[in-house]
Amino acid sequence: MSVHNGDWMKKWLISTLIIAILAIGSVSGVYLYSLNSPQETANTRTIIDSTGEAVEVPTNVQRVVALRPGIVEMLCILGVSDKIVGVDEQTISGAGYGEFNLQLCPELSHLTAPISGKTINVESVIALHPDVVFIGGSGRLSWIEPLKNANLTVVVTHFEEIGNYTRDLGILAEVMDVEDTAGPIITQVQNILDAVDSHVSSLTTDEQVTVYFCSHDAYHAYGCTTFEHAQMVTAKGINVAESITTWLPEISVEQLIVWNPSVMFTLEGTDLASILSDPQLQSISAISNQKVYSIPEAGWDFGSLRAIFAIEWMSSKLYPDLFADIDINQEVSSFYQAVYGMDYTGPEL
Repeated sequence: MSVHNGDWMKKWLISTLIIAILAIGSVSGVYLYSLNSPQETANTRTIIDSTGEAVEVPTNVQRVVALRPGIVEMLCILGVSDKIVGVDEQTISGAGYGEFNLQLCPELSHLTAPISGKTINVESVIALHPDVVFIGGSGRLSWIEPLKNANLTVVVTHFEEIGNYTRDLGILAEVMDVEDTAGPIITQVQNILDAVDSHVSSLTTDEQVTVYFCSHDAYHAYGCTTFEHAQMVTAKGINVAESITTWLPEISVEQLIVWNPSVMFTLEGTDLASILSDPQLQSISAISNQKVYSIPEAGWDFGSLRAIFAIEWMSSKLYPDLFADIDINQEVSSFYQAVYGMDYTGPEL
C-alpha cells in the first residue's frame, strides 16, 4: 500500500513539474518574443492645435488640404508642398494673399480649391482623400463642424496673434514631422520681434507716435480687434482708431481731423497720390508731412511671416531716428533669404 502510494505521489509530482515547466516556458516565450520583436509603430498621435483642441492625427501625414493662404505659405517654407493636395481659392488664382504662394510653389496652381466664395465644399475635400485638413482664421472656423462630421481630421493653425505665430508654425511642423526645419525659421521670427523691442521698448507714452491704418482708401479703419492693430501696437505706435471694434467701418472726415494721426499706413496697391491730394485731409499731420505709407505686398498685414517683418518696417517709419542704424532694405533681403530662400523683389522700403 505504501509503495503504491509512493508511485502515485511520484507520478503526481512529475506531472505537476512538467505542467509547471511548460507553463513557465510558454510565458517566457511570449515575453522573449515581445522583447526581441520590433514594436508596432502607433498609427496616430495627439497634437494640440491653435484653439487648444486635442486632435488625433496620422503619424505619417502624406496628403493635406490647406484652406488659407498663410497656411499654404507655411507649408511651402517647411518644405512639404509636395504633400498639399488642396488649397484655398486665392492660391489657385494667384491673387491677393495667394500671389506670393505661387512665387514660392508655382505647381500649386494645378491643385483643387474646394471652396466656393465663403462656402466649403465638403464633398470636394473628401474626394481629395486628405490625411489632415488645415484651417485658420475666425471667418472660416464655421467650416470645422461639417468637415469633422465627414470624419475628416481638422487641425486649426490660426496665425492670428503676433505672440503665437511661432507656436502655430510649430504646430504645423509637428503634424508634418519637420520640427528641425521649423526651428531656424522660428528663431528668425523671434529675432525680428526682439530687434523691434530693443529699439522701442524705452519709449514713454508721450514719445509714442499716433498712427492710423486704413484700407485702400483713407476712410476705412482697422480697429482694436484686428491684426493690423496688433502690428501698430507692437511697433510702439498709438492706434488712433483703437476704440473701433467693428470690421473696417467708414470713418468721417471730421473724425479723422480730430484723430490727426502723425503717420498713416494703407494696404498694398493703394493710390497714395489720391490720399495725399485729398483736399479734405490736408490739415492732418500725416498728410501735410507726407508720412503715408502703403504696405508693399499682400500678406504684410496678416497671415504671413512677412507680417512679422512688417512690424520692423512700421517701426522704422514711426521712429526713423531710432532705426538710423538699420538698413531696412538690407533687413528685408536677409529675412527673405533666411525664411523663403529667395530675394525680396517688392517695392523699395
